[in-house]
Amino acid sequence: MYYLVQIDENEGFYTYLDVKGQYSVGDQVIVNFCGRNKIGLLVAQDERTEFEFEIKPITEIAEGQVKVSENLLKLFFWMTEYYLCSFREIFNSSFPKNLKVKYKKTCKINKEFEAETFEDKEIYEYLTKKTVTYTTLTKNFNKKIIDKHIAKKNIIVLKEPILKNKIDKKIDEKDLTELKKIHLSSKQEEIKNKFLETTKRFSLLKGVTGSGKTEIYLSIIKKALENDEGVIFLLPEIALTPQMIDRFTKILGDKIAILHSKLTDIQREEQWMSIYNGDKNVVLGVRSAIFAPVKNLKYIILDEEHENSYKQDTNPIYDARYVALKRAEIEDAKVLMGSATPLVESYFYAKQGVFELLELNERYNNASLPKLRLINMKEETEGELSKTLLEDTAKKIRKNEQVMYLLNRKGYSTYIQCKDCGEVEVCPHCSVSLNYYKSDNKYRCNYCGYTKKFTPKCSNCQSENLRLLGQGTEKLEDTVIQKLDGIKVLRADGHTVKNRDSYERIYYDFLNKKADLLLGTQMISKGLHFPNVTLVGIINADTILHFPDFRSAEKTFQLVTQASGRAGRGELEGEVIIQTYNPDHYVIDKIMKEDYEGLYKIEIENRKMLSYPPFSRIINIVLSCEEEEHLIKKSKDFYSIIKTDTVEMYGPIPCAISKIKNRYRYQIFVKGTRQSIKIFKKDLKEKVRKFKDKKMRIIVDVDPVNLL
Repeated sequence: MYYLVQIDENEGFYTYLDVKGQYSVGDQVIVNFCGRNKIGLLVAQDERTEFEFEIKPITEIAEGQVKVSENLLKLFFWMTEYYLCSFREIFNSSFPKNLKVKYKKTCKINKEFEAETFEDKEIYEYLTKKTVTYTTLTKNFNKKIIDKHIAKKNIIVLKEPILKNKIDKKIDEKDLTELKKIHLSSKQEEIKNKFLETTKRFSLLKGVTGSGKTEIYLSIIKKALENDEGVIFLLPEIALTPQMIDRFTKILGDKIAILHSKLTDIQREEQWMSIYNGDKNVVLGVRSAIFAPVKNLKYIILDEEHENSYKQDTNPIYDARYVALKRAEIEDAKVLMGSATPLVESYFYAKQGVFELLELNERYNNASLPKLRLINMKEETEGELSKTLLEDTAKKIRKNEQVMYLLNRKGYSTYIQCKDCGEVEVCPHCSVSLNYYKSDNKYRCNYCGYTKKFTPKCSNCQSENLRLLGQGTEKLEDTVIQKLDGIKVLRADGHTVKNRDSYERIYYDFLNKKADLLLGTQMISKGLHFPNVTLVGIINADTILHFPDFRSAEKTFQLVTQASGRAGRGELEGEVIIQTYNPDHYVIDKIMKEDYEGLYKIEIENRKMLSYPPFSRIINIVLSCEEEEHLIKKSKDFYSIIKTDTVEMYGPIPCAISKIKNRYRYQIFVKGTRQSIKIFKKDLKEKVRKFKDKKMRIIVDVDPVNLL
């Protein structure tokens, strides 16, 4: 039997022979590749029987191997075709680093032989003191003599897997009936039963913020556990809060494995192996948890399904939402997607009957939705914080209530400009202005991480007459402290949340009322439940409203609505103050009316007219190079190679951010029907592979969510 084998870090597949029929697809084996032993994964049978070259046999099974299920292999192959990424990249991103099977050859003396049998007494003396790797031994002594001793078997070679299973095998023997009970309202119970009973594979749960979607998820998971069924529960990275982990572990106990970016490599390996071994069959995690080797997978749940964080923007580029749908199809499972503000595409498919539409239009326990107030910042004279917001914040704090502010910009100032010559400090590596961080006294690029010390002088004319323009969270914190005496503030943004503990510390400090105000970027806008928060301030509702992206209106609605939903989640009523410079914009109007349906109707009409998703499929091809002239020429060459009349193509044109990390960037935008894009992708993959240019990099983003 012949197998296609993916070998270590090599691209493509190689054919090897299973002489005795002792291996199967998904096995990790040792093969001889270019004269050296390598780890290979058997990805599929090679149906050919005649070859123009000699086929080597598989050497043996890899010790400590982690067998990959055929269902996951099917998923990986689908991803290579759909997202045009390499199998190796997908496989590597789906497994924890420590789980890549490796082995080392170690040498020790065979005690059955006497010292006299050793030709080289130094080797004997050396090995009586220690067991060493074959590589170390051959560095210190003559390789031919060592190989001779190994052949005579007075030196034994052991293959030791580096993978060590450190899993704590303690299993909670508690009967599942002892798990904490989940109390559902009649409406929640109805929604749960509709999902469980529907014949449709995919369901969309549209529930207002605070409506109790999480309780429905937990009830479904509990039922799956009772039936020994597996569940994958996905959250966007930013919403994976200590609160959600606490809620799940309190109710589900030791039955749940947790996979997210804040785990150490060893912790991730332990969690992953507990799933692989079948000790745990419920997984709570971020997008890469969609690859978890869950046994008897029955349900995949995606919370906050509208979030961009489900899309990975580095190789392999994929969208965990679409991968979840495909995995469910392969494994005969069901998918439940939940959001207060679903993606326009998702809601369209629900309206069309492709997804089962489930709706919760009232908050849990009859809690009232927060009252919204709009502030036209064109009429304000007190800077970036309106008089109304400041006064209401002070009132809430006097009543021992808490407040949250959302500003989706980090740093102190978004740019600094010289009043005399007009110079703006820009990143030398990217086509963006440098942000100013007062706490570090540094300029910083938010794209490449470049920093330089801040000096109060213009780098062009040396003038000290500088303007700090644009407000970030750091400046907002300073302003609030100056305006409201004695206020205790916590700030959560990319600058303060630097490690796996900092976000947890901020969360618990605010929950325990160690601060009056929590301000931050979008990381505080969803997934948080603070019962004492009665006021949310949206500092600038317009931050993404005018981005050159057909989704900017939808994203604005989602961000502001989600942040607003943090108010009034306990017994106290909530209030939201929305500051904007565009009070007449239709998005602001729909936000104030809490009218998702109205926004959806406008957006879906616009997309139908312009033939954007869901009425088409799109691809964004980004070409980059350190030499701009070379990029311009080669991008035109590439465009002419892939040009076809079967799809709409635009470009090559400079990206909105035309340079990042010293690489100039151009893009080719492709739009077409589902079928025409599918055909185009097949040709594109081959043409990208054949297009040889060492200076230019080509990244293909299928179904892009970010067009900058």
